[in-house]
Amino acid sequence: MREPVSHIFVLSLITKYSISSSLPSSSCSYNDAKEIRLKYGHSAAVPLYQKLVETYGDVTAATRIAASPGSIIRHDMACPLPSGADKYHLNACFVNRDGRYGRIKKNGKDENEGDDSFENEGNGENSNDEIMIAIQNLKVILKQSGYSCHEKIQRLFGVMEPLYVSSLFDSKDGFRNRRENKKEWNKAESLGLAQGPVYVTPVSSAPISQLPPMILDDIENDDQEGSSLRCLVAMFLLGFAVPRDILLKYLIGGEETIELLQFLGLAFPCEMDSSMIVPYVHIFPLQVQLLKSNDIDHSSDKEKESSDRQPKATTTTTMILVTDLHPTILSRTTVGQKEDGAVMYIGPDSLALVQHLPVRLHVQKVYQQRQQRNHKDMEEKQFGFRILDLCTGSGVQALSMLMSMSGIDPTVTATCVDVNDRALRFVRFNALLNGIDSDRIWTLKADLISGLCLDDVAGEGSSQEVDGKMNVIDALLHGALHMHKAGNFGCGNISAGLFNLILANPPFIPTPPRCIDEERRCISEDISKRYGLFSSGGSSGEEVLQCIVSMSSRLLQKEHGLLAIVSEFMNPPTADIDTTVSFNQDSLQSRHSQFLYKLRKWWEKGPSWLSVLPSSNENINEVCANDVGAVVARGLLFTNEVPISAETYAARRANNNQKEYLAWLHNLQTHGIQCVSPGLLYIQTISPQHTMMTANTPATTNAKLLLDVEHRLVPKCQELGSIWTPYNYKALLYTWCEWAVW
Repeated sequence: MREPVSHIFVLSLITKYSISSSLPSSSCSYNDAKEIRLKYGHSAAVPLYQKLVETYGDVTAATRIAASPGSIIRHDMACPLPSGADKYHLNACFVNRDGRYGRIKKNGKDENEGDDSFENEGNGENSNDEIMIAIQNLKVILKQSGYSCHEKIQRLFGVMEPLYVSSLFDSKDGFRNRRENKKEWNKAESLGLAQGPVYVTPVSSAPISQLPPMILDDIENDDQEGSSLRCLVAMFLLGFAVPRDILLKYLIGGEETIELLQFLGLAFPCEMDSSMIVPYVHIFPLQVQLLKSNDIDHSSDKEKESSDRQPKATTTTTMILVTDLHPTILSRTTVGQKEDGAVMYIGPDSLALVQHLPVRLHVQKVYQQRQQRNHKDMEEKQFGFRILDLCTGSGVQALSMLMSMSGIDPTVTATCVDVNDRALRFVRFNALLNGIDSDRIWTLKADLISGLCLDDVAGEGSSQEVDGKMNVIDALLHGALHMHKAGNFGCGNISAGLFNLILANPPFIPTPPRCIDEERRCISEDISKRYGLFSSGGSSGEEVLQCIVSMSSRLLQKEHGLLAIVSEFMNPPTADIDTTVSFNQDSLQSRHSQFLYKLRKWWEKGPSWLSVLPSSNENINEVCANDVGAVVARGLLFTNEVPISAETYAARRANNNQKEYLAWLHNLQTHGIQCVSPGLLYIQTISPQHTMMTANTPATTNAKLLLDVEHRLVPKCQELGSIWTPYNYKALLYTWCEWAVW
């Protein structure tokens, strides 16, 4: 990789390209332009990218966005929300057969009824109505184009017909047969397991002058749905700018759909050439498996124990998620005029909690146990089910669970927390796009590391504020009480704890900190620009993870609550460990148990900021943050059988830059990080009367605060990838089996 360029070199390049357009293409390479954009910002690199477009006719969205001076403003226009979006209940709206858009209907008829008569809600002049109409029409366009059909997208990419984890089971003991390698799939066969097109790699800035053959070939011979699908895939999955004339001819809705995409800030005409339409977001279709009401039965406990090992749901629905573009397209992790953090794209880690089965099996078991109780108990009926999604990003974890559970409990609610305003806006937009009523979603801006709620949620009955801010736990309690008083769904008796399920995909990359030394500081600044809010977990990689584990011990239901985290884990155990392991001083000498000991201490002590931001909310008498304390729990940690060494990890992050490699390696060594592994962590609360103390547990240990964590190594499979790989059916089977017998 080239040595870092100076400001003088940047200015000279900009000057040359601004004055003369006749310079040879070799005067600036794509690497030069990308480096300048990364180091000095969007505006500095615009002339360079404009020259590349002129030279090569580049049709990648990456180049077209980087070449547009107005891109910064356009990023801020993505995913507009109607004012008072928290009050909207969604009604049907559809595109007529002639491709013209309809209005929101008061009667909420289905969009496929073919009724072309529309009524306008409200006064007909409110822009809020226009936004709601546009969101609903986007959903219909995607549906009519086959974008909501997982099978059609897979077919376009040559992936075999979709498979579901349940199809791996030939009998009650089918998973054992699979694990014994009696029947195996290769990578091509198992790709169908991916519940979304994560196998698609968006194209980066490159001298590509036309759309790929998979888009153009047979587009004229395809039916209207198939041709429209190709256009949408080219833009919102692959990251290509598409000629307007192709969209007018093949995209359902034609010119009006182009205007719709622009109105919602999802795509814009290229500033250099308005005949090209450039995508500014990804639109990701995710297949969600539905839990059904008939999955919750009244079988005997013995029968349930056996049936818990089998997934009940093979019925699916598709949810659509809008995110910011992949870093390979943006070359940056911030967007917009305020340099907001980009909303994370849907990657393998995003899908890990969705595809691996422990969360779904846990929810299924909770509802089975509820139905075993007296159905005349109104308090139990009103109890509800509450989800908390920390570091929510696009809302993929919370929204997918709401959709998955819609068949067994339509009153489930979710609270989505992020430090990024842009992410919370995308969450609300995605909820509206997927027909999730706003009274089932509450978003909260908060900094988990400092413990500060950054939203104005104070009011009557609010807790004492510190510098005008409420601590996060109090804010969540306050929000739950507010929803409870308002009579919203799923907020019955909160005295048993706040949340039944906490989901988290925290930033986890151990990024080198800024240094005093000028040269090292420049290197660390370059690195920090590539790893933004959604990826950097601090220099240790554990800053946010620690906060989540510590907070969850205060926020989960005292019994049958579940914390599920997908993350990279530093120095994970390199052997299977069960609950017979004690956490005394002798065991700490073994690196196998050090990380598990760390998890236990995080769980017991709670967030460090609780002592600085005390709670004094007199109106939250039942669930005061300082009184909750950690609850008794047990955990199960899954990591790869072969973790990544510190040296290999540093080399991958440094991207062939020797100076960056040394900075990464030095930071890892400073924190004693010898290896890293992607993984999944599940912590389940159990009855407070249950004690897990062992003979070797120190006598001073309070059983109430005890957490025991077991560890499992997911067997290595070179062809199928890691535990996160969505099509790694062996990993899916392994976590399923281990959870079932745990």
